[in-house]
Amino acid sequence: MFADNYIEKVLERKSHLCVGLDPDLKQFPTYILNDAEERYGKTPQGAAHAIYEFNKLVIDQVADLVPVVKPQLSYYEVYGSAGLDAFWKTVTYAHDKGLLVIADAKRGDIDSTSKAYAQAFFKDKNNSWQDSEEVDAVTVNPFLGRDGIDPFLEVAKENGTGVIVLVKTSNNSSGEYQDKITIEDDESISELVCDYIVSNYPDSIGKHGYSNIGAVVGATYPEQARNFRKKISNSLFLVPGIGKQGGDIDQLANSFNEDGLGAIISSSRAINYAFPSIESGEEEVKNSIRNIVIETNQLINESLSKANKLAW
Repeated sequence: MFADNYIEKVLERKSHLCVGLDPDLKQFPTYILNDAEERYGKTPQGAAHAIYEFNKLVIDQVADLVPVVKPQLSYYEVYGSAGLDAFWKTVTYAHDKGLLVIADAKRGDIDSTSKAYAQAFFKDKNNSWQDSEEVDAVTVNPFLGRDGIDPFLEVAKENGTGVIVLVKTSNNSSGEYQDKITIEDDESISELVCDYIVSNYPDSIGKHGYSNIGAVVGATYPEQARNFRKKISNSLFLVPGIGKQGGDIDQLANSFNEDGLGAIISSSRAINYAFPSIESGEEEVKNSIRNIVIETNQLINESLSKANKLAW
């Protein structure tokens, strides 16, 4: 199960950190772009080559330090089939290095279309036409209601994979819809999504007490995170928003249970582009990425220790 695998890797590596893989060519080291252009020209294939090479570099620096990586699909889809090929090659490489992979796709549709989305990430065991690679979890948009999420849960249950539902996102305007109180239920939209998650807990909770149905809860709203933690206590929280988005590491304990577990703390740009300049050499790029991950792990663990929520 995804939840069990995640908890075990957290305890093994003493890290709750998830490294996002958000490849923005404008921020890539020049030496990687030059190599890609020399091989393929300024083409989607060249971009895909650069993305995969950069992702391998990041993964190599963090694989022994964190439990999971999270590629954001949009950055790969920009480059069409070549970009998606780089995505799946990245998934395979991360798995080979012992990392879990969350596909940050925020998919959502209805019925057979939603099931097809799910099968794109969690392979259909009865479809011999597909490749065997799959991700460990995927983010899902609940706006279409249970028709959009149920097919993901069905496929994920068959595969033991995770579905992470958007509950309270980290962006500034998230409250325009997510915080609105419904007349019928006297709950916010986010709270109704939590109710749905809890209703699906049976048969989804692993041996460590956590469900394969998780929730995205942004670090930029720590007080709401505290409330959601009580409401969906068996869910893993995917917590974006530290680093460039301004989430406070000292408030992250609100996203954890008293056992010191339950959260996946995501940071992307602050790690991916920690090196001083796009003109930095390979060793400086590698060292900068590794050092910022070590530092971020320490800061998260210190924050949890202060809150008496350190799991080790």
